[in-house]
Amino acid sequence: MNLPFEAEPIHPRHTRRLQGIFASAGKSAWCYYAPFLCCFSLAPAREVFVAEHDGALWLPVRRVDRSGRARFDLVAPPIPLSAEPLVAALNEMREINEGRDPRILWLDETDRLGLPPDRLEVRLKSREYLYDPSRVAAAAGRPYRDLRKRIRRFRRETDPHFREMTPADVTPCESLLRHWRKRQGRKRDFLLDWGYTRSALSNFGRWTSEELQGWCVELEGRIAAFAFAGRMRAGLANFFIAKTDPEVRGLSEYLRMEVYRALMGFDLVNDAGDLGLPGLRQHKRKFRPVDRIPVYSASFSN
Repeated sequence: MNLPFEAEPIHPRHTRRLQGIFASAGKSAWCYYAPFLCCFSLAPAREVFVAEHDGALWLPVRRVDRSGRARFDLVAPPIPLSAEPLVAALNEMREINEGRDPRILWLDETDRLGLPPDRLEVRLKSREYLYDPSRVAAAAGRPYRDLRKRIRRFRRETDPHFREMTPADVTPCESLLRHWRKRQGRKRDFLLDWGYTRSALSNFGRWTSEELQGWCVELEGRIAAFAFAGRMRAGLANFFIAKTDPEVRGLSEYLRMEVYRALMGFDLVNDAGDLGLPGLRQHKRKFRPVDRIPVYSASFSN
């Protein structure tokens, strides 16, 4: 099963090039963070490709089910987006998929407006939270009162140490991730970040600190939390991953606050959506987003 155009598997070496293309196109959606795309690619079950075709960047993804049957979709629309080549490529991919319609997994508002409405059906997927990191770090005024109290209590009770991650931290972070999955992640089997979080840890060091930076929180000499974030374009960062020991009250708020302090050189931070989970929604609203941007998916109209 082959794509209708030449493509190569995504790799961290593509990061700078992808980052430049996404920045030139003014992309702000969370999926346009190149290290995420690299870590989302988990061959052989799921593999993201990079291609140049018809003067555009294409990001196809091949997924293989348990029976060994493969299908192709697009991670996002081509950049720049042109409706006619997109529909032609999707039709070819439908043939490759043996009649199964290919999907576009993520697209932003600009892409939505550029799609032919008579050929492709667009569905709202999520709304992503944008934060002003300086405002979060200051945590001033009544809106942040409860958050300030919770973090002060956590600091008083635990004496945490927030610091940058080093290669020596990868193994204990992997142990923490397994603990998180056992205690928290398996309760919600639709959470997809287990695989790409594990990949981010195993590939830590393949990116520059500007592309992907990591931090840890130590409690009594053990790593109890870690996070990754990085630059998307001038003024905009991506809050990629945050994992904490779910048994430690207040740790998640503390980690997120410290990462925002570390990202104060940016005007905005995209911290993804809330997966429709009330608890996660409540948690993210504590930090007072300044905007929420829509993200969609698309497929052929029935």
